[in-house]
Amino acid sequence: MRLGGYIALVLGLACACGVRAGENADEHNVTYKSGIAYDSNYFADTNRLSAISLRAGFGLNGKVALEGAELRYLLEHEEVRLPRYRFANEHNTVAALGLTRRFSEKLEWAIELRGTRSDAGDIFLHLPEEDIGYRRLDHKLEASSQLGFLALGAKNTLTAGIASLMKGKARFRPAYFMPTRLEANEALLSLKAEHERPLAGGEAGLTLAYDRLLVPEGQREKYERFQASTLRGSLAYGYRFSDRFAVLAEAGLTSISGDEISDTVKRTRPYLRAEAEMKASERLAFGVGFSQDYALFDPDDPIAEFHRRWQVVMKSRLTDKVGLDLALRRVHKDWIYYNYDSSERRLVATLSFDTGRNSKLELEFNRLLHGERDDEFAYSGSSLTSRFTGTF
Repeated sequence: MRLGGYIALVLGLACACGVRAGENADEHNVTYKSGIAYDSNYFADTNRLSAISLRAGFGLNGKVALEGAELRYLLEHEEVRLPRYRFANEHNTVAALGLTRRFSEKLEWAIELRGTRSDAGDIFLHLPEEDIGYRRLDHKLEASSQLGFLALGAKNTLTAGIASLMKGKARFRPAYFMPTRLEANEALLSLKAEHERPLAGGEAGLTLAYDRLLVPEGQREKYERFQASTLRGSLAYGYRFSDRFAVLAEAGLTSISGDEISDTVKRTRPYLRAEAEMKASERLAFGVGFSQDYALFDPDDPIAEFHRRWQVVMKSRLTDKVGLDLALRRVHKDWIYYNYDSSERRLVATLSFDTGRNSKLELEFNRLLHGERDDEFAYSGSSLTSRFTGTF
């Protein structure tokens, strides 16, 4: 069965669950969203093309109580329109089904299937006279299974997942070029084992994770996308000092292997994750975080990237119906194949208004600074977005 058939099956089952959910589900929601945005660098590149975009979407989600199990479903669709660059219009659909079965108080099993269909466009060549863009129909299929069980006074979890990204041919507009493939298909196999138990008033955890990137053999050299794998082992500890302050720290080693990795690349590096949350008052909370690890799936580098991420977040309630969130994020990317690095800094400020009846109006400012080792490839951009979302 082709991927389109899988997505059609998921969509059909999701709709069928929706009908039944109206009678038996613990939850049954219809969601909607609309928005308009101005972006000074919509395609996030050195062309720095500004654009106004219009967005609208709907969704259906819920869960159905079965005998000894719970069935979850999700169906979402979004339309994006760019009046100035019609080749970049988007038609995105996501459908998912999940099943959780509890065999006993000590044993639980869950499975999830998710399909994504993305028909979207991007800029290919910016010329003084005109812009040449392209459209591409991509499909993504994800499947995961998780087994949780209690043993020796601890919670243990085994997880296996596969994500397959199938990229379509680029269809150029205007049609100066024949439709052609620009990128390789790829899949990511993930295996993880976790052990978590109480310790000294907090919780301690042990994680062992293995990821394997798979690329069709005939596409590797042609599109410069190569297979690799990572292995990580780490220890974590989390502690809540009070209702207002909590910390989490995780450390270990992560290593990468692959035939195309240069001998000069440092293959084993520290894995780190640290987070802290502080509730200053009933209306104000802060969060900080840092993490570093390899990223294999769909990076800019032909093999992988090593990411270092920093984040500072502030969440506040100015009144009962008005909120203000601020987030400052930075990521530094070490490219493995090209022996190159880049960085991104992003500031996001969101002002939200509770308009009643489970709906919300948001105004968001987003500032991006993209840095490169070669300043010629650096760029920046700002966007201002108005969104209206709701549930019924």
